[in-house]
Amino acid sequence: MYAKSGLGTQVAVLWVITLSVCLLSCGDVDLDIDQEQTEEPLKFIEFVLFPTAPYVDKSYIEKIPEEEVAVAQIDFDAEQEEIQQIYTAFIRAYVNKDMTALEKTFDTTQSIEYGTTTGIVYGWNDVKIYIRANWLKEAADCEKNPDWKLTDFYIRPRNVKAPWKEASAKGPMFYYNLGTDACYNDIGQFYLTKRSGEWRIHQIDGSKYFADEKYKAP
Repeated sequence: MYAKSGLGTQVAVLWVITLSVCLLSCGDVDLDIDQEQTEEPLKFIEFVLFPTAPYVDKSYIEKIPEEEVAVAQIDFDAEQEEIQQIYTAFIRAYVNKDMTALEKTFDTTQSIEYGTTTGIVYGWNDVKIYIRANWLKEAADCEKNPDWKLTDFYIRPRNVKAPWKEASAKGPMFYYNLGTDACYNDIGQFYLTKRSGEWRIHQIDGSKYFADEKYKAP
């Protein structure tokens, strides 16, 4: 009984393969079908039906170019304006010590990083704790200008590895130094993501900042 069942499964599989090949290669016989156009679907069928077979070459699955773009066109002027708006909102919320407004400027998903004078704070909960502590300790003369501007924009379209737009930019940032009990200003490196159609700050002086000349805004 088991032998018949196994034979029946093999026959069904062969029918599926035969039908798939026919669908892929049949049609208008006058068309000059490129060999690669036939091979790739066949490889996919082979992989799905026999994923553990040692004779199946699965290397082609990993050959998607890293820079393969899903959306090629970028309106740099429009994107830079939106990024500047979220940066300005971030500064204003910080100056006003408004955590609710501040949180709306961040992409608070995993891997958020916030650079400080003593290292990097990881995760939104710890970032909030750090910022609140700064608000209690910051010197009155700490300069925080809501009119600061970002510069050096790099904007990547959504692609295979990151299905959302990414951006990097530099801009003035203020830091509280626990050792001197005072604030000082420096140039921060911002990494932003655009999910659900809105830009948000994802990292400040974090590991994902990029400066790839291929994506530098004109």
